Amino acid sequence: MAGRVSALSLPIDGGAAAEFKYFRARTPLFTVSAGRVLVTLTLPERLSAGDVEFARGLAEQAAAYAVEVERLYRSGRRPSSGRRSSGKGAAA
Repeated sequence: MAGRVSALSLPIDGGAAAEFKYFRARTPLFTVSAGRVLVTLTLPERLSAGDVEFARGLAEQAAAYAVEVERLYRSGRRPSSGRRSSGKGAAA
């Protein structure tokens, strides 16, 4: 990846929400909100195979995130504040 990279760390708690919005006449929206921050993923009006690939990857990574959060919750462990990454979940 070349050029400047922006990063956003969004602390999530029980008040956070994720929402998918379907529209008949335009591309869908996917929104994550936490506190006073709202992040909305939008698409171009003309979709490409890359857009489909991104959406599938987003769904896969979100599912993996949910599994890990549930595992941590059930184990009673507090998650560490350090970040670890397998490289697969890195933001593009």
